[in-house]
Amino acid sequence: MDVKDFLSPDSSTVGASASDLDPAFEHDLDLYFLGPKSEKRAFLFEALHLVLNDHVFWRRNYWPKDPPAIGYSKANGPDASHFREIFFTELFSLVSDLKLDVPVFSPRYMAHMISETTLPSLVAYFATLLYNPNNVSSEASPVTIRHELEVGKQFARLFGFDDRTSFGHLTSGGTIANYESLWFHKAGRFLPLAIEMARRTHHGKTGQKGADALYEFLNVPLEDGEWLLNEFLSEGSDPEMRWALLEGSLISHIGDARFRRAVEEMFETPWIEPVVIVPKTAHYCWRRSAGLFGLGRDNYRKVDVDNEFRTSPKDLERVLTECAEERCPIIQIVFVVGTTEFGSIDQVGELADVRDRMAAKGTYAPIHVDGAYGGYFATMFRRGADPVNTAEPEDRWIGESFHSFSRVDSVTVDPHKAGYIPYGAGSIVIKHGYLKDLVAENAPYCLDRENATDEEAPRPQLGKFILEGSKPGAVAASVWFSHKLIPLDQDGYGRQLRILCDIAREFDSKVTSRRRVRSLYRPHTNIVCLIIEDESVRSLSSLNALTEHLAVRFVVRDVLSIQVYDYLVSRTTMATELPLVRQDEYLQSLEQDASSVAVLRLVFMNRWVADKEAGGKTYLDDFLDRLETAADEWIAQN
Repeated sequence: MDVKDFLSPDSSTVGASASDLDPAFEHDLDLYFLGPKSEKRAFLFEALHLVLNDHVFWRRNYWPKDPPAIGYSKANGPDASHFREIFFTELFSLVSDLKLDVPVFSPRYMAHMISETTLPSLVAYFATLLYNPNNVSSEASPVTIRHELEVGKQFARLFGFDDRTSFGHLTSGGTIANYESLWFHKAGRFLPLAIEMARRTHHGKTGQKGADALYEFLNVPLEDGEWLLNEFLSEGSDPEMRWALLEGSLISHIGDARFRRAVEEMFETPWIEPVVIVPKTAHYCWRRSAGLFGLGRDNYRKVDVDNEFRTSPKDLERVLTECAEERCPIIQIVFVVGTTEFGSIDQVGELADVRDRMAAKGTYAPIHVDGAYGGYFATMFRRGADPVNTAEPEDRWIGESFHSFSRVDSVTVDPHKAGYIPYGAGSIVIKHGYLKDLVAENAPYCLDRENATDEEAPRPQLGKFILEGSKPGAVAASVWFSHKLIPLDQDGYGRQLRILCDIAREFDSKVTSRRRVRSLYRPHTNIVCLIIEDESVRSLSSLNALTEHLAVRFVVRDVLSIQVYDYLVSRTTMATELPLVRQDEYLQSLEQDASSVAVLRLVFMNRWVADKEAGGKTYLDDFLDRLETAADEWIAQN
């Protein structure tokens, strides 16, 4: 039976590939989502009905002459009836419990970087779950591994990398992706030393000794590291044997302690601990990675941010200069595009200029962009494959930051955030694909047959090159299918995200006319952070108490029903040492009796938040009214 037999008469385009559809046709963005009131439910039911029926018939027709394993009497007997009763009782209990979860689909939800998913991603996820692919090897998942690798190439092109020489794949989230960036770059930074160690150990060659010679090896750019690797492997008639020699010197194979001892002996000079440079706004996962990779928190150098929470180019130069003076190697520098707390975007081009100036003086460091949240916003500045910058004059620097991604060495981006994909879908793209080979591990039962990670290869592999083991292919299919229908450019995802940024700016302008509510600064993305400013509040602790009162009103706590919240936002804090706090006239006028300032944080993931709610106001206006009323109540009582 043909799958199309399950389609309604008006569903003739279902299953068409992107090439079959008119690329010039611009779909209404509403078509991509189920809608706050399940407005697209008929479409979803139709799609899921097709998926389920197609899967059932696929099972039935795999070796159709094989007999049924579950007989009719067993499938329909008394025991089956009893199981059905228990099953549906527990299922109803489950779906009832789930209604206590947060309503991320509603325009009244403005708390975190969570929203309903796109219909393509939702249906593809459901469809692929039925097949339960494991994206660790092509033996377990020949289809969805190709999807995952294709998505990696899509992100590479979006960020200006060469998709033939880079390497990208999906992870469970931004945290794992960030860990992998450190894992890859650590291996690459110490590769020149490993090659030199292999030459001196196995060939009896001598070389320069001392701190200056060691420092030179610790500052070889990643692109030159690839050239050194190819040169080493070509020295002889058997590259595989040369690789086996090299493996015995790689830090990923012999470990930090042995590597350090070997280097100290070879250069006759003390080892200096490597560092990682991060901004003060960096995600907490970077603190955790210090222990995970044996670097220690003390070796994470923090860079100041400006009053818009952007990494300071001036302070980055100071930190890099200190590293140069101390002769310590830098595994990587982390820039953030879309900070978790504030949505801030680093000025990537200016920061890359600082790195390049220091590299010219002999102190090199790879650049990793943590774009877990902000990465998809690059689509606003792409027309097809070409970079464009159609931002307002005051925001053109944002477009330039995304265009400067081509100058960095790796990027994290989370499809389950601004990509509107089901959890968990993170991603990492590294510019220098050879780095994956430096950390590769074989599993003889499934991973030792092919090395290729090209989706065109006969048996593409992933498991040997990544931190995770078993991983769901449903995620890969979900991202791939959503990208198939919603392009990664200004006409696809870029349209959705530009609207959200415009909503954030509209909300910011509404705030300026309010008596007590104030936003921290002009938003870079779709995140707005608020404080309450009132002359009756005399200290930071009182201001924090007011904010906590508002948080009780608008931030999810342990409650019996989510219906008690008319709006949901989130809460974060700013350290008093940050420039915005130090330079803010109002905050500095208060008694400095707290180490941080509590802030209300709104993330506009839902376009319909700008529509009118049942009372006739927009959700934006209605929320501000309720926020001011709640603030008035606290001020009157205190």
